[in-house]
Amino acid sequence: MLLQRFMMFLETQSDSVFIESMITCFAAPVARGFKCGSLLNLYRKDKDLRPAWIKSREALEESLSLKFAELLSSERSILLFIYRDAPLLDALSREGAREILLEYGYDAGFDSSEPYINEMISRFNAGIPHEIGLFLGYPHEDVRGFIENKGRNSKISGYWKVYGDKAGALKKFEQFKKAEADSASALLERAGLGSPAEAA
Repeated sequence: MLLQRFMMFLETQSDSVFIESMITCFAAPVARGFKCGSLLNLYRKDKDLRPAWIKSREALEESLSLKFAELLSSERSILLFIYRDAPLLDALSREGAREILLEYGYDAGFDSSEPYINEMISRFNAGIPHEIGLFLGYPHEDVRGFIENKGRNSKISGYWKVYGDKAGALKKFEQFKKAEADSASALLERAGLGSPAEAA
């Protein structure tokens, strides 16, 4: 399977290449405009990735046209929120999303996503906040459905648990999978490990 080959390839690479490749692949739906944000846990067995991450972060933000916020960081792993500012602000400003954020104690009406992100990060100390789905571009009806059902009774489960538009969600799931697969294929091809068609 393509992503398995991709992960096996990354096992042989330096920490900096590992970080860049992971972000390029798994944040591809954000980079391609299919969603406003993604979570990515950077983890490598018996490795502290923080030195390589600190060294490469600024260059990656510039080269990939993405922004990063560290939600949690330790010797074992780095949990990143990867986003693009304008699409994120747009998603958080929509009526249904704004209602949920206000219910959960967020201020509204910011002209930047940064205050929302800072508030969301502050809540991670108490566990993953339910409203994180809004930051990841999930439909507000699915975020509300997850909260009200305590994660149960969803129609389907994929990149998120769906309580509203099943057909629309399935289409998005396929977009996300294809974006990740295309990026993994391109990275493998660049490394001389086959064409995208062969890798698929």
